[in-house]
Amino acid sequence: MTRKQFLLIFLLVTCLAGCNTEKRNPLGEGFVGRDPGNTVALPAIPLKSARSFQSLIEPTVMGEQEELLIGQMNGFLLRSLLRFNVPDELSGGVPPGLTIDSLRVNLGIRSARLVENASLIALRPDSPWEELQTYVDTISLVETEVLATPIPDAVVQVFDDLVRVDLPVALLKDAVDAGDSSVEILLQPDGEAPFLLDIFAREATDIRADAPIPELEAVYRVGDVIERAVVQTDADTYWSARVNGGPPEDLAILVEGFFYGSVLNFDLPNIPQGATINSAKLQLDIDLDRSYFSSFPIEIYGLRIAEGDTVFTRFNERLLIEPATATYTMNQTLIQAWISGVRANHGLALSPLNLITGFPLPLSSPSLIRWLVLKDARLNLIYSLPPEL
Repeated sequence: MTRKQFLLIFLLVTCLAGCNTEKRNPLGEGFVGRDPGNTVALPAIPLKSARSFQSLIEPTVMGEQEELLIGQMNGFLLRSLLRFNVPDELSGGVPPGLTIDSLRVNLGIRSARLVENASLIALRPDSPWEELQTYVDTISLVETEVLATPIPDAVVQVFDDLVRVDLPVALLKDAVDAGDSSVEILLQPDGEAPFLLDIFAREATDIRADAPIPELEAVYRVGDVIERAVVQTDADTYWSARVNGGPPEDLAILVEGFFYGSVLNFDLPNIPQGATINSAKLQLDIDLDRSYFSSFPIEIYGLRIAEGDTVFTRFNERLLIEPATATYTMNQTLIQAWISGVRANHGLALSPLNLITGFPLPLSSPSLIRWLVLKDARLNLIYSLPPEL
C-alpha cells in the first residue's frame, strides 16, 4: 500500500467515525428543527373595575325556606312577616274576668352576622300578604312594599341565640274582640348599622333543642289561675329590598337568593399576537366582615355585548370559594379569545350557579342564603411565544 493510499483510507475512516457521532434530526431528514420558544409569567394583573348586576329576573319565593332573614348589609334591607293564629283558648272571645298579662313572640337565631349591631322594630302589616307571594315585579325589578304601622310600646330584644318581641296585650285583645283569626307582625331593622339575623322559620328541620320555631306566647289568668298559651306561626316569610338602588355598582358581590353576580374588568398588558395562554388563574380575597357564607359555588362567564344586549357564555365548571385568600384555575380559552381578537374584553362575570344559563329555574331561593364580597381580585397569566425559525 502506497503512502497516498493509506492517507486516503485514514481520512475516509475518520470522516465516517465523525458522521456517526452527529445528533440526528428527530424530525427526519429534510425538516428544520425549532427551539421551544419562550414562556412568560406575567406579574399579577390588578382589577381595573368591578360592578354588580342582578343575575335573574324570575320572582323569588321565600315562604318555603327554613329561615327568616332580618337585617341590612351591602345595600340590601331584609324584613320578615309573621302570622299567628289566635290561641284556641281565646278564639271564642275574651271570657269575663280573663286578664291577658303578657304577649310575646319568641324567635330562635340560627346564625348571625354582627349581632351586636342588631336593633329591630315591630310593626303591624296594614296590607294583605301571603307566605308564597313574590315580592318583586319581574319586569321592573322593583320590590313590593308591605304597608305597616309601628306597634306602640312594642319592645324587641336581640340576644346571641334568641329574639324576643314583647307586644302590648291590646294587640291580641283587639284581634279577639274584632273576631280576627290571627295576629300579624312585621320585623325590620331600626337604624342604619349593618347586621344580619338568620332565624329559624316554621319549615326548619335541623333545630337546636333550645331554639323555638317562631311562636306567640300569651300569659293570661282567670282569677288566681295563671295559664300560658303558645301557638307557632301559621305563615312566615321574608323579602329583600335594595336600599338606595342596591349594592354600590363598583362592589364585587355575589348573592344567592337575591340573585346578584359581579363583572370583573382587567386591562391586559401587551401580549404579542400569536402567543398561547398556557395558564389563567383568578386570585381572590374575601371581605369577611361584609360576607356571609362558609363556602360558595360560583361559575365564570365571558360576555358579548351587542346592541345593548349582553350574552353570557360559561367558561368554567363550578368553582368552590372558601373563606380565605385563594387562587382558582380558569379556562384559559377566554383569555386566548381576548388577545386573539375573537372576543372583545368585556371582563369576567362571576355568578352563583345556574342563574344566567337559561336553564329552568325554581322560584325558591337556596336553603341557606349566602353572599360574599370580593376585594383585591387579581389575574395571573402565563403565556408562551412560538419558537423562532
